[in-house]
Amino acid sequence: MTTNNNGDSGTEDRSPEASPAGGASRSNRPKKKSSTRKQSAARKKGRRRRKSAASKDRDRRGSGRGASDEAAGGERASVDAAGTSDQGGGGSGGSGGSGGSKGRETNSRRRGGRTRRRSRNPRRTPAPVVRKLDAEAVAILEPEGLASLTGAEALEQAGESPFSTEEISAAATRLGISSLHAEQLRAIQHSLSGLDSLVVLPTGYGKSACYQVPSLLLPKPVVVVSPLLALLEDQTRNLEKRGVPVVRIDGTVRGKARREAFERIGEGGPLLVMTTPETLAGEELRPVLLETGISLFAVDEAHCASEWGHDFRPAYLRLREMLERYGRPPVLALTATATESVREDLIRILDLHDPLVIVASPHRPNLCFEVIECGSTARLRAIARLILRLRRPGIVYCSTTKEVDAVQGALKAMGIPAHRYHGGLKGSERKAEQELFMKRGRRLVMVATSAFGLGIDKPDIRYVVHYQTPSSLEQYVQEAGRAGRDGRPSHCILLHHMEDRNIHEFLQGQSRIRPNQLYQLVKTLVAYVEEGRFPDIVDLAASAQLAQRVTAAVVAVLESAGLVEQTSEKYIRPLIPPEELVERARRLTEQFQRLRKLDTERLDSVEEYAMAERCRAQMLREYFGVETGAECEVCDWCRQAGERPGSFFEPLRKKQAKKAKKARKARKGRKKKASAKRGRRRGSRGRGRVARPSEGPGRSGGGSPGGADSGDRPPPPKAD
Repeated sequence: MTTNNNGDSGTEDRSPEASPAGGASRSNRPKKKSSTRKQSAARKKGRRRRKSAASKDRDRRGSGRGASDEAAGGERASVDAAGTSDQGGGGSGGSGGSGGSKGRETNSRRRGGRTRRRSRNPRRTPAPVVRKLDAEAVAILEPEGLASLTGAEALEQAGESPFSTEEISAAATRLGISSLHAEQLRAIQHSLSGLDSLVVLPTGYGKSACYQVPSLLLPKPVVVVSPLLALLEDQTRNLEKRGVPVVRIDGTVRGKARREAFERIGEGGPLLVMTTPETLAGEELRPVLLETGISLFAVDEAHCASEWGHDFRPAYLRLREMLERYGRPPVLALTATATESVREDLIRILDLHDPLVIVASPHRPNLCFEVIECGSTARLRAIARLILRLRRPGIVYCSTTKEVDAVQGALKAMGIPAHRYHGGLKGSERKAEQELFMKRGRRLVMVATSAFGLGIDKPDIRYVVHYQTPSSLEQYVQEAGRAGRDGRPSHCILLHHMEDRNIHEFLQGQSRIRPNQLYQLVKTLVAYVEEGRFPDIVDLAASAQLAQRVTAAVVAVLESAGLVEQTSEKYIRPLIPPEELVERARRLTEQFQRLRKLDTERLDSVEEYAMAERCRAQMLREYFGVETGAECEVCDWCRQAGERPGSFFEPLRKKQAKKAKKARKARKGRKKKASAKRGRRRGSRGRGRVARPSEGPGRSGGGSPGGADSGDRPPPPKAD
């Protein structure tokens, strides 16, 4: 098999000796290439000609661009070193412009005029460029001992920690952090000095670095308490990949892995111990940590300890008691959403001693907040148009699992790669959906409830759309902050309607324990104890005249608060005397009464945010007790976007609904047709050739004229 001058390698060129007819001429030999293959070869030939012409154009442009690229090469190299520019050439940009073109031209001649453009694999997307995120407004409340000093003097005195700034930067580099924010560095230095801190930083700002960096420098383990199992698992996996000493202890770690974790904690030294409040309250971990000691006690999602917080958890009420049991190490409290009342409550509950308080604005300048007013009937049409227009990947949050299934099904029917995540799915299904969404380069849409996204760090999420109004501004800011962590512009859109409030009032009525139910159950339990016996769930529910589901929920709350426990035989046994149990239950009842009142106030705040005619960023700063500052100039109110036209909420036509799905197919079809047309025009040689007697039916000659298989068809015209 030989290759012609144009590089074709599909045509066989046999000599007369190898011909089937012995010495027959070449024209008498059966043709080996069918009409389809001939058209394909013609298309390839036309493609090679077009590529060759495009290569010459690139060569001409490259020769004129080389000097400018060489001049700009040094500037690009400095930007790349800072980690804020896209991937690409630095100082060698000039030589790459001209020398690369010459090399391509030489290789093109060697391959017979064929050029190959070296491009990235389309299936592999380069790692997103992580840009520096700066907080718009930061309030730092210095401890009383440093309050009389100026900002520079306070920072200098706080910087007198056992470790220098260079050592802190080296530890951050080991974690993959190129540079620390001033607020992060201030909190780390304060913690390394053995003092208490309360840090409120927005989602995606890097709160975890405030305890991960000290874990590499302090001589004893650093304990991190978090209620989010997904966060513990994700951070442990990432730190292990970087070779950072870390151990995770919670209810899901069992058997050999649990024994190895306790053995590693017993060795001591620089170590990050990640656990939950329930595990920390047990007796299994206490003797090991008392022996090794604790350098720093970090409380993640600290707002859960406050009854004023939007996600109050009774298990966090025992943190103050746990701190005393573990020798009262320095405390670092971290959260992304904390109003002024929540911050004051955290200082009281955790008993922080003269803490450093750092509060940053919850709004980031790259986030474009927008509110669209639409009813329940037009909402699905609006979300469909938004998803078709916005760039992926993105997240759509719904309040109920029913809405998640409906929205995901509608988007998938329109050809959008939509996936779902909610509590109704199996654990394996949720894990598979989350891992698929987290893969780099996947441009998917995740439709989920608020359970998705806790502890998830995907930097290139381009939008977060709330299909329904959330229950609080704290929840909204935390979920919307998952967009644009790479520093690039991203959208945070809220589809609002007054009826959404009814959904949240119903859900809160189902999830929140009624105070009278809690107090009634405790009095029934005390009556059992006074009789000298312990009831199980069934007996306790029957005696208290409550449903078994409600009884189990109340017992879980009492158990997390450290008031009762369930024995191995499933009996309910108090951990404190009956008189103290009644008093503690009365206090817990008052806290749940306040929670119900606060739920209503939070719903009012969300309504006020959605209906306000002012800058969205200013409203968020004011709500979280940060300086209001200037307008953001990117939200819908600052841009004077106005209301959406009526056509935005009309039903999608069939053509519009399938536009995203057919776009790629249409482009490929146009290219195919154009290439086939050029191939027919250039590869029409031999079509009018007279059929030879030696050619059988089905050949390019169309069969022997007048043969049995020719039928009534006229013979082909003779060639000129």
